[in-house]
Amino acid sequence: LEGRARDDLLDTFEPERRAFARRLVATTDRAFTYATRSGRLARWVRVWLVPRVVPLLLRSARVRRWVFRTVSQIRIAYPNSTLSEGSAGAVRAGDRLPWIRPADGGAGAFAPLAPLASMTWQVHVYGRASPELAATCARRGLSLHAFPWTRAVRDAGLARDAAYLVRPDGYVAFADRRARAGALERYLDARGLLQEPGATMAGARQLRRDDVRWEDDLRITYRRTEP
Repeated sequence: LEGRARDDLLDTFEPERRAFARRLVATTDRAFTYATRSGRLARWVRVWLVPRVVPLLLRSARVRRWVFRTVSQIRIAYPNSTLSEGSAGAVRAGDRLPWIRPADGGAGAFAPLAPLASMTWQVHVYGRASPELAATCARRGLSLHAFPWTRAVRDAGLARDAAYLVRPDGYVAFADRRARAGALERYLDARGLLQEPGATMAGARQLRRDDVRWEDDLRITYRRTEP
């Protein structure tokens, strides 16, 4: 919370995680039951069926992808959370911020994922960020990251020039196709988020070259100055 959100923000954790926890416990319980059950059928499944069928299934890229997404928990989404509002492109609030393939086709993380290491609330725009949105982010102490619009970004399901408010855990909390600064403010006010920023931003009213750090990927990051 860090003094910038109401205590009831903590109440969102249990409802979001409860559904997955129940599914995980049920799946683990069924697997353990089959693994320890006695009898000829159970033994046949363990000794003959599983060793033959599972390797065949794992030859399929689609099955391997499903197993990976399930085990890694990246399939989890929170569209019904009280923190989730809006959508833009194929990305809904409550979805994990999509992974974007690098321009060189490699397996590494594309630049939009790098800011997530800070584990802070932040706004992402793929395309052009308006001065009004920049001013709102600056006033609220939100880092604003603007990335170039590319085919890889489009293929990931993101919308051009839309605004995505990303939670510290990498999930999208708020998405607005028109990137309206007022809509972002209303979202934050309704949930008591980021009311009194613990950091101020340089150049809150205008997008000026002196107020931003320009990088090779054209990402815009506002400087944070401690009070």
